[in-house]
Amino acid sequence: MKRIALQLLFCVGVSVAIECESNKIACATTEQCIRYEYLCDSENDCTDASDENPEFCALKKNGKCHRTHAECTRNGVFYCTELPEYCTLEDPPCEGELDRSICLMIKNGRLSEFPQLTDTTENNLNKSKELGEKFGSLLPNTLSHESCPKMYTLVGDQCLSFFYLGRMRWIDSQYFCREFEGELLTFKNVSDFADIVKHLQRYELPSDFWIGGSNENATLGWAWLDGSPMEMGSPFWATRYSHNCVQRNVITAKSDPTCYNYYQVPEEAQTSKCASLSFEHFFYITDEDCQEKKSPICVYNGSDFPNDSEF
Repeated sequence: MKRIALQLLFCVGVSVAIECESNKIACATTEQCIRYEYLCDSENDCTDASDENPEFCALKKNGKCHRTHAECTRNGVFYCTELPEYCTLEDPPCEGELDRSICLMIKNGRLSEFPQLTDTTENNLNKSKELGEKFGSLLPNTLSHESCPKMYTLVGDQCLSFFYLGRMRWIDSQYFCREFEGELLTFKNVSDFADIVKHLQRYELPSDFWIGGSNENATLGWAWLDGSPMEMGSPFWATRYSHNCVQRNVITAKSDPTCYNYYQVPEEAQTSKCASLSFEHFFYITDEDCQEKKSPICVYNGSDFPNDSEF
């Protein structure tokens, strides 16, 4: 009888409880335990990718602390503390920006596919109103502006659409932008790039955004939609953390014992072929899997221009 019950649990996909070590947490839908330091490190350590869930990583704000820690202020003293300690300290508790949904996951010992509200008794209507007000306040800076067509806002001298409400694959984003007389954003120069990064950072839109760059042709390398080459390195591309030591200079590598754990994307032998502005990396460019779902940034290229009397 017990064997039949276990088989039924397996067939309906119910997860068997798993207990992880104190420095680990279980993945959302698989019986894996991963270390806290592997959360949101741009590597899928969980086979269900729940450790890199964009919604989860957007909540996991670290501020001045390492990504394994959270900002904590107690009795007027600021310091960085490990995530489990942040969630269990009391009298007084930590004050910081870490979303308490993270603490609920830590208490349960398992990541969630979708972040859950910590207080399940919270008035949903009031929460909905708060989110609505937040959405309304963002509209003039994401999808609406008197000087631009509908679905666009003005940044610098360009009408852009920051469609953070929806997520789609890179190729789908191209078709989406075309429906609104636009195309995926490309950068004409460093100044345009800086304006857009500052805009995204200012309004803290909790999403990763597709832009119009890819590495479709390995011979030509990374290029914009019009075929022009993308600039590599700083100040455009982000850096990523590596668990292994990274060579920084081939000439001195053998004599230099220093272990460098950061490298600049894109990787030389990468399989991720599409360009994104990454929320985790403060909206610098990263190389991503084109099949992942992210929000598009469209730039208007229709026949009507900003400040046209029609708008």
